[in-house]
Amino acid sequence: MTITLKKVACFAGLALMGLASASAQNLKPGQYEYATVTEVFGMKIPVNFKQCVTQKDVDTNSAYVNQQGMEGCTPPEVKRKGNNISIKYACTKPKMSGEGKGTVTDDTFNMDMRVTQFDEGSDMKGTVVHTALSAKRLGDCTK
Repeated sequence: MTITLKKVACFAGLALMGLASASAQNLKPGQYEYATVTEVFGMKIPVNFKQCVTQKDVDTNSAYVNQQGMEGCTPPEVKRKGNNISIKYACTKPKMSGEGKGTVTDDTFNMDMRVTQFDEGSDMKGTVVHTALSAKRLGDCTK
């Protein structure tokens, strides 16, 4: 594995991590448990974590994508229709694009994300990274 592989997986995961903090179908603020599985080169990398979703996250829709680690990427294009959600973004370093689709209810969501690497000369060129994410509300946030 190279640093680039880690970066691609990180970008896919970061893009998805913020999705639970968003309001597609009036997602309720609270503590959410996330389960992600990133698959690349036949390997599955599971990551589980908890995150507090605030009312501000819900109201501003700014948390569809976690902006940490997204330097060199376009602001994500997020579209919602009913309980369906889609997201697209592109990055320059490394050169890649990502897109995903999912569903959101008031206390759960699921998303499937696909990130494709385009850097010329990189051993990652043409690599597609798939990430599946599910999240469920556990209750109120704890401080």
